[in-house]
Amino acid sequence: GNAPRPEGQAFHRSLHRTRWTCRLIERDRSWRRCAWIGSRIVWRRVRKTNTDSRLPPPRDHGCGAMSVHEDDAPEMKPEDAPVDNPEEDKPEVAALAKTPYVAEAGLGDDDDDDGPVVARRRERGRGAVLEDDSDESDDEEAAAAAKKKRKAAALELDEDDYDLLEDNQVTGFRRPKEKKKRLQKAGDRGGAGGAGVVQKPKTVQDVERDLFGRSDDDDEPPAAVVKKAETVPLDEGDADLEASDSEDEFADFIEREAGEKPRRKLKSSMTGVRSEQLQDAVDIFGDLGELQELFARRNATAVVEADEEDDEDDNEDDFIAPEDGDPQRKKKGKKAAKRVGPPTLTGKWQSVFEPSIVREQMLTAADDAVRKKDWPERLQLAPRPGGPPSDPEAVALWIFDRMMGVGSVRDLPTFGGDLLLNGWADDESNDDHEARLRQREQVSGGALPKEEADAVVAAVADLLRLVHVEGMEMAFVASHLKDRVATLLRGRRDDSRPPPRDASGAVLERRVHRRDVLHEVMEWDLRHARVSKRRAAMGDKISAVATFLERTRPDHPDLQITATLANACDDAVSDEGLDDVEAKLSLRFDEELVRISEIEARAAAARGDSVAAERTLRPLNKSQYAHHVKKGLRDLLPLYGATPESLARRLRTYAGADADTTVPDMSPEDAASVYAGAETGYESAEQVLRALTLIAAAEVSAEPGVRAWLRAIVRRKACVWTQPTPLGTETIDPFHPLASIKRLQEKPVCEFDGDEFAQVLKAHREGLVQLRIALPDHYVDELMADAEAAYLLDASTPMADAWNALRRDALDRGIRRHLVKSLTREAAVCLEREALVAVRRECGEALWRRISVAPWRPEIREDQVDEYEDQNIDVRVLAAVWGPGDPPTTFAMLDAEGELVDFLQCPNIAVRAAGKTGSGAAVARQQADMDRLLKFMIEHRPHVVVVAASSAAGNNARLLKDAVSMVVGRVVEDHARAIPEEVDTIKVHFVDDVVAALAGQCVATRGEFLEHSPEVRRAVSLGRYVRDPPAVIAQLASGGEARSLTLSPLQDLLTEEEKASVFQRALVDLVNQCGVDVNAAAAHPWKQYALRYVTGLGPRKAGALVSAIRAGDGGAVEARAELLQTDTNDDDDGAGANGALGPCVFRNAAASLRIADADDVLDATRVHPDAYGRALEIVANALEYDFEQLRDATNAVRRKAFERAMDRENWATLAVLDLRAYAEYLSGQGLGWTLQALRETRVELRQPYGELREPWHAPTAWEEFTLLTGETAHTLCPGKILHATVRALKPPRRNELDGTESAGHVVVLLDSGVTGIVAKEDLSDRMVDRLEHKVAVGQVIAGRVKPGGLDLEQNQVHLSCKGSVLSLEETSRWERLAWQHKRFYSFAPLDGEQPKAKPKKKKIGAEKQSFIARNIDHPLFQNVSFQGAVKFLQGREIGDVVLRPSSKGVTQLSLTLKFSADVFVHFDIFEGKKPGVGHTANLALGSPLTMENVEYEDLDEVYARHVEPVVKLVVAAHRHRKFRAGDKREVDLRLKAEMARAPNTRPYAVGVSKEHQGVFCVSAILSKTGNVHHEYFAVKPGGYWFRSISFPTVERLLMYFKTNPKPPAVTTQPPRAQPEATPARYMAPPPMPSLATQPGYPPRGGYGGQYPGAGAYGAHPGAPPIATYQGGGYGGQYLAPPPMPQGAYLQQGGAYPPQQPYPPQGGAYPPQGGAYPPQGGAY
Repeated sequence: GNAPRPEGQAFHRSLHRTRWTCRLIERDRSWRRCAWIGSRIVWRRVRKTNTDSRLPPPRDHGCGAMSVHEDDAPEMKPEDAPVDNPEEDKPEVAALAKTPYVAEAGLGDDDDDDGPVVARRRERGRGAVLEDDSDESDDEEAAAAAKKKRKAAALELDEDDYDLLEDNQVTGFRRPKEKKKRLQKAGDRGGAGGAGVVQKPKTVQDVERDLFGRSDDDDEPPAAVVKKAETVPLDEGDADLEASDSEDEFADFIEREAGEKPRRKLKSSMTGVRSEQLQDAVDIFGDLGELQELFARRNATAVVEADEEDDEDDNEDDFIAPEDGDPQRKKKGKKAAKRVGPPTLTGKWQSVFEPSIVREQMLTAADDAVRKKDWPERLQLAPRPGGPPSDPEAVALWIFDRMMGVGSVRDLPTFGGDLLLNGWADDESNDDHEARLRQREQVSGGALPKEEADAVVAAVADLLRLVHVEGMEMAFVASHLKDRVATLLRGRRDDSRPPPRDASGAVLERRVHRRDVLHEVMEWDLRHARVSKRRAAMGDKISAVATFLERTRPDHPDLQITATLANACDDAVSDEGLDDVEAKLSLRFDEELVRISEIEARAAAARGDSVAAERTLRPLNKSQYAHHVKKGLRDLLPLYGATPESLARRLRTYAGADADTTVPDMSPEDAASVYAGAETGYESAEQVLRALTLIAAAEVSAEPGVRAWLRAIVRRKACVWTQPTPLGTETIDPFHPLASIKRLQEKPVCEFDGDEFAQVLKAHREGLVQLRIALPDHYVDELMADAEAAYLLDASTPMADAWNALRRDALDRGIRRHLVKSLTREAAVCLEREALVAVRRECGEALWRRISVAPWRPEIREDQVDEYEDQNIDVRVLAAVWGPGDPPTTFAMLDAEGELVDFLQCPNIAVRAAGKTGSGAAVARQQADMDRLLKFMIEHRPHVVVVAASSAAGNNARLLKDAVSMVVGRVVEDHARAIPEEVDTIKVHFVDDVVAALAGQCVATRGEFLEHSPEVRRAVSLGRYVRDPPAVIAQLASGGEARSLTLSPLQDLLTEEEKASVFQRALVDLVNQCGVDVNAAAAHPWKQYALRYVTGLGPRKAGALVSAIRAGDGGAVEARAELLQTDTNDDDDGAGANGALGPCVFRNAAASLRIADADDVLDATRVHPDAYGRALEIVANALEYDFEQLRDATNAVRRKAFERAMDRENWATLAVLDLRAYAEYLSGQGLGWTLQALRETRVELRQPYGELREPWHAPTAWEEFTLLTGETAHTLCPGKILHATVRALKPPRRNELDGTESAGHVVVLLDSGVTGIVAKEDLSDRMVDRLEHKVAVGQVIAGRVKPGGLDLEQNQVHLSCKGSVLSLEETSRWERLAWQHKRFYSFAPLDGEQPKAKPKKKKIGAEKQSFIARNIDHPLFQNVSFQGAVKFLQGREIGDVVLRPSSKGVTQLSLTLKFSADVFVHFDIFEGKKPGVGHTANLALGSPLTMENVEYEDLDEVYARHVEPVVKLVVAAHRHRKFRAGDKREVDLRLKAEMARAPNTRPYAVGVSKEHQGVFCVSAILSKTGNVHHEYFAVKPGGYWFRSISFPTVERLLMYFKTNPKPPAVTTQPPRAQPEATPARYMAPPPMPSLATQPGYPPRGGYGGQYPGAGAYGAHPGAPPIATYQGGGYGGQYLAPPPMPQGAYLQQGGAYPPQQPYPPQGGAYPPQGGAYPPQGGAY
């Protein structure tokens, strides 16, 4: 009773270790810090000890090992407890069982951290490891060793304690290194076999922690207690279920179904979490722990029950892991295990869980079969249809022809074929390449020479055998059997290896390759396999028809047709050929096919196969052809004319009608009358002839020969037309990505190249263009003439003409109206397929640019180059993601393995407000965050800081980078010791955030960092992307999230499977050339996804491999041989008794699985295990060793030999070897040509696993600009029209120092955040006095990017807002400049491009006031808008006027005159100085008043001197005898009618111009042609102005016109009558000449064009506008400009044109000698 309890002993041992720990801490930390750390360790150990004493040993989900329940162990008495044996507290570990496998979640367990901030280092070997103890012995050596081991264990801390010391930077201790242990053999494990776990499944406790958080007592995830299989049925719950007498107090009232067991209550381990809540969570999310356990035991046939008398020590040593070469042996003295009957597991675990969950976790029987079979997983999941090719040479020849362009629409080589012709081979110089091309042109006219073509075909056949027969994946063949497929390895120039750099040809500049030719070969092989499978099915169908006819009607006349179809089927080499055969077979033998399908369906139903019965049942073809044939009309075809077969033969040989063709002796009507009658259903002979023509047309269109002849014509001459829709006209400008296909006219389909047709399809599907694909009519007429020449009778008698008319009608029906359209659609489909191949290639190139970049590597200091030149530096990355404050800016610190070490949140470090004047508190907060970041960087010492660059962050990311750079500068200046010793400084770079943002939200990353915010996950993904881009992309591709990456603007045309194939193709190429560190992948879940793309592996096999490694000794492997299965089971189990990979899979994957620090040096190289012997022979020859002795030497001796050979000092001995002679020797021994493999082996010995990818480089200025703004070459290029918001007006400033004056400019902001600059001279074509007179802050304006206007350094773009620059003519000029080289591109607008004018809807409710009300006392003044004035004057007489406020501000008024019944003219009246001061004074009437450059004292004088004379003249013109009401067209019709009544007269009339407001029009017919001549005259206070002459009356004007009918200078434009434009629904007046340079005309006043709509009043000049208006500006809404000295109006295009001056009152108008207006004058 007084003896110490085990808990107390554990406490004393923990305290002993804590004292040792505290002594270390005291060296570097204060006493308080030491006490805190020590208390943490003591508290953790006491809690762990108490937990271990209360709970049974946990079950490890990671490896599936199970511990014996504590209740089964013999009771321990206090006196029996050892006093100083720390091993006693450790739970016993049973035999290792095969690990359950959960594939979809990842490739291994994700060890949770018990700290909220710091991500601890992951333990290696968390799974159960067999204790490799020797047999119990009493000798002294064993006792001494045990004592020493106990002493070392007493001084050894737990992993968490070491983490705590390291986190607090405690020095003076050494963390014991974990020894790598051999991978445990499958035969050493107990329990049933199975694949391992890839990710920890969610048990009840996991669900509880995810939803409710961790409890205070949770140090480790609680494990379920394993029940005995024979006592606890699997369907009665698990360790999380606690049996109780009742569910609750209402349990008696719960009704259950018959046989339903009482619901067990879940026991929560967290305070405040009720069992009902936990039960609901488990019901929703499930308990995958049970699924894992059941799957692990799915193959168990018996359960071994251990003898109850066996003690714990015996159970630990039941199985001994044998040493290398030692036979497995069982420990002696153990009692035989007792077998219990098979448990009830069959079918249980699949039925318990949802099938979708089982499929998602890849736990189905099919998935298990894939894991077991020793065959590459990708070849299993996508086998070749029909199996391996029976004749590889024939298939290879077919593939070669297709790659050379046979059967394509373009009739040109494919991309892979072009690489075979013009691609680059490794080690090929420019001179050699050009010489090869010249020789090819001279010898074979551009095609491959016969010898080279034969070599290509042989290589293709060899590749097919290797892949489909021997199970070698294509990437493996390309890397390790490249000599056998050398002719297929030609590629792009940037991929191919340049010639050797040394004289001996040994130093190779290796590069990572894209295997374009090999991939295309495999794609064509798949196409050939599908065609062959379809051809076989078609042949079976034809044979079935022939057999059916022979059995039912041996004398059937169409039996010969079946033989012809069978031959055509055998000769078909493409889907199109099989389509032709199927078309004729279905047309001629539809009834027989239906009967055959019915027979097969009955046979399938008799077998009980309902699915096959439904699949084989064929519906009857109810076509008109079958209807007429059933009535016997086909018997008239011999009389009708030539057969379709003869037509096809003649068309193929270009021969006319046969000379012996005789004309029928009866007319068509007589022949058809026999079938007319009630019994046949044809009322007349005409109906019979129409039916007969339809039969002939159908058979002609279904004839394979005719279809093949026409197909060749269609693919050569069919054309494409595109025309923009109204939406496309607005969307597609000359710089749009789809601008090149905007207006294609009659472009042949064979002229399309690359993805051009994909652009057409994208634009068509988005409604931007109209698409038409057809054969031009003149080509159709030509081919119809050829068909008629081969089909019609050659005679010219009336009887022949009658039959030829029917034949011509049949050809027109069968060819022109059916077959041409059908084959055109077929050509379009083929062209689309070829274009999508180009889109996939474009996506692959964009993806390749992301993944083919080497990890970031620091610039080594000069004094450290020798030390770190050949070593991989453990780079620590600090990743930064900007946040607006909520969420905050986040920094994540990653170690060399990409694991999260720590993170920091700084919400104020890069906020815009921090830099504003007067925000001292913001500056202080920013400085505090920078200080925190400084301490963070000093603590963790990163090598590089990467900042996420995205358009969402924009300039904020630049602010963040600047802040980080400032902190780095402080580190360099004040804390140099915080800089890593390998480098001089800490680099700061921008990194594209697209992949990181997506990876941070993917399922795998969320599962790994459940407790962290999205910003932390995003920052972690950013840092990992810098260190290992393929691993991050592979993680996204495995989960399917990678399909969201934008790789091409055309990628939406691809299916999801095609997008996935792009990622698989690129990752397979890259991963197998760069390799994967298999131990690192097993230790770090985020690196495991790259294993899926290793040749031979896949999601299932990679998961099984990782699980096997984790379940082995130490969780790592030391040699590739440990992964190989050496003896194969009878059931072809690829993961058999003593290895993770079968021989076939191992051969594929071995060279790509790197094992760092392996016992065998070659295991850390790309050298394949099959080539180890050759590598050893190369080393032996180079170092002059005896090969036989070196081969038989120990591993240590061989290792030293390889290390000596790899020493750079001994490279010269390797370089001088003549490998070509060695290759010739091996070839003579029958081992094949292996020169390239030998050279690769030698280079690999020089630099094992050397980097093949391009070095990482910081973004260029343009790349950085596009990352931060989102702008591209299409969205921001010279000539592009942009919309921007005015932010500031910068007036001209004078520099007092040098006397220079800076020009004023306008600062605008684009939507992307780019700053725009509009110079003062670029605001308008006219001189602008003040900036505020033209634009105002907040106004949206349009501008065109100036040539060379993009400034990347200042993040600015220079724009021009001139009306001439924004005009449609300028846009057309840019379009011609951009696409003048484009063939078949039309610049002429087509009908239907412009949108139709939509009728304006009347506004309901009160009209929005667009003016400032004025207090002016005058009888003609009203506070109304121009719409109100028009509405008021509509019921008034002609000549009535209204004075109203101007929409341009309070500095002018407007006068509206009723010019005619529906024409209203507006005038501007400018005001002078306002009386008084203040805002009220601005509303008063100023003086003097200026109207058309004439000053008046008040409004009465304006009316008396200007308005009243004009009104009188207008009224007089309306009352003239020659005045005609109506528009110009109505007046012209009246004049023409008058001339028709009196041809010798020349009628004329006066009318109001509706096209040009405010002027009258003189219309007259001056010649016999009847053409109406139009001239215009204006109304001024001094009279009517016509031809620069003033006339007091209309009669005088007409008399002058009759005397001089032809003007001195012909004009079609009227003079200007008013200074202000009319509303939008009225057209603008005719253009005026610029009178600024004319004598006597001051440059004041004028208008620029059509009035855009309701405006806004501003204040006095210089004040900002008050209201906004919506007008017809360029493509958007604009704020009203401030008032201007002269009224300015927007053109219809939205630009501000040069303002034209008003004519003065009095004087000649315009100056004599000039026509009005001049030709070409802009208005």
